[in-house]
Amino acid sequence: MRRHILLCSTALLLAWSQRAPAQAAPNSGASGAPGGLCYRARPRPACSAFVLTNFGSYVVLGRDETGGEVPLLAVADWGLMFNVSARDAIGASVFARAGPGGFSLGPAVRYRRWMGRSESVEVAVGVPLAPSNMDTQSVFGLVKWSPNHWFAIAARPEFVRQTSYMVCVSFSPTPCSPGSPVSEVRVRLSLGVETGWVPGLALTGASSVAYLLAIVAYFAAHGD
Repeated sequence: MRRHILLCSTALLLAWSQRAPAQAAPNSGASGAPGGLCYRARPRPACSAFVLTNFGSYVVLGRDETGGEVPLLAVADWGLMFNVSARDAIGASVFARAGPGGFSLGPAVRYRRWMGRSESVEVAVGVPLAPSNMDTQSVFGLVKWSPNHWFAIAARPEFVRQTSYMVCVSFSPTPCSPGSPVSEVRVRLSLGVETGWVPGLALTGASSVAYLLAIVAYFAAHGD
């Protein structure tokens, strides 16, 4: 009888000793240090930071007040975001925008709220630094919802301030002051979709090549 109790006690001790490491492994993964830099956006603990390679296509809403501008907008965003908690991420990006008003380039700050393992809501605000026909007082916004890590439905409000200068001609019947600045403010709203991860990277590269080819074709057609 004593021998039987001893054998049972030994078996229970061995079973407990094998079960303890198995329970410790998931707990250590849940409360341990988060992962490192990711190219596929995910919240903590999977990633401590992730890379942005976004490309968006938009339709500009509202009346065309510029006389012939195509109501389409393309925006590329490349940047880096840090998961500061299991639900929140902050970061910055550099955007390139081509559409009404021409081409512009500038920085943006971003905030993302994780709604699940890959679903998120994100907002961003940026200002153009180039070209010079858009003042730095212009503000470009972004609000988007992503059901996964590579696709999003987005809206981009824009408050664009542009400055032009009057040009006087010698035969003009009305006097004018050459070089007088004229400021104009426009509010635009664009709706569209964005892709990230590998699709965003591929579309950004393809659009860059197409844009450069269009510039080369323009100068080849109008060059003397």
